[in-house]
Amino acid sequence: MTAPAEHAAPPPAMEQRRVGRTGLSVSVLGLGAAPLGGMYVPSSDAAAAAAVQAALAAGIDFMDVAPHYGQGLAERRLGRALMAAPSDGCIVSTKVGRLLEPTPAPPASAMWPEALPYRTVYDVSRDGILRSVRDSRARMARAGFDILLLHDPDRQAEDEAAAARLVGEAYRTLAELREAGEVRAIGLGVNAPGVCHRALDLGAWDCFLLAGCYSVLRQDEAGLLDRCRQVGVSVLIGAPFMSGALAGGTTWRYRPIPEDVAADIARLRAIGAAHGVPLEAAALQFPLLHPAVAAIVVGMRSAEEVWQNAKFLHHPIPPEFWHALLAGGLVRAEHLPAMGAR
Repeated sequence: MTAPAEHAAPPPAMEQRRVGRTGLSVSVLGLGAAPLGGMYVPSSDAAAAAAVQAALAAGIDFMDVAPHYGQGLAERRLGRALMAAPSDGCIVSTKVGRLLEPTPAPPASAMWPEALPYRTVYDVSRDGILRSVRDSRARMARAGFDILLLHDPDRQAEDEAAAARLVGEAYRTLAELREAGEVRAIGLGVNAPGVCHRALDLGAWDCFLLAGCYSVLRQDEAGLLDRCRQVGVSVLIGAPFMSGALAGGTTWRYRPIPEDVAADIARLRAIGAAHGVPLEAAALQFPLLHPAVAAIVVGMRSAEEVWQNAKFLHHPIPPEFWHALLAGGLVRAEHLPAMGAR
């Protein structure tokens, strides 16, 4: 698939970064497949195919999915799209922890309006994880996965100690799969940094997918990025637009935008306008300034969104823009160790 007329110029080469200490490298922009599962708004096989084809044409070779997204629908659509596209070498991550059990109808959910008829059972046992991988392979018609992430253990536990037990139990099986060569990297997929800090004390991980915590406007990762850099673990930053707030949307972390956040977004836009920097470009490029970050994972439901985000990723940002954010107290110096590199 070539770029549409409005994106006729070929995109610049997509930067690749290594995942942890593995031999695995991914494009710095990854396609998050949750929207392909009809997240909030129904999608289609055709839209998924177009988005995946555009991503591959734009140099995006990393795609992240999970059984949870549309109760298997995102995996099914992504698998079909990859089968129909020249996707050799594409890096795919999926998640374990949530098993899907057949049910007459899926639970009613505003987030997943077209979910497939399954209910979720959280299971991090060896049998549960192995079955989860088998089921995901079947839904995607795929021989295997490159990255496996334990999904939301902290949301399934009543306290930190219980979350640590879930992580420790899952780690044994994930490490076994990595040792057997059935997966190349293992990690967690979460929305808060605390459980990742605990995980680092429990095993040798390759990456963490941290969503909704680290953005150009708020850096709430509790020192996780610096710690991961020290021990050679990569961080994949999910939801850099913060559920749309930094891309013109009306929600921040899937809730109405708080007044203080809205005020800071307005300040950020004004600084961007003064330096010729769209807010979307700053949102995508900021996380990549930290050396622990291997990629940003952005939910994209259409070819147009893919091309727009690829354009924002490559938009030039002068060092003066980052200096202005520092001077305005919107970011801190420790979060810009590579300031001016882009």
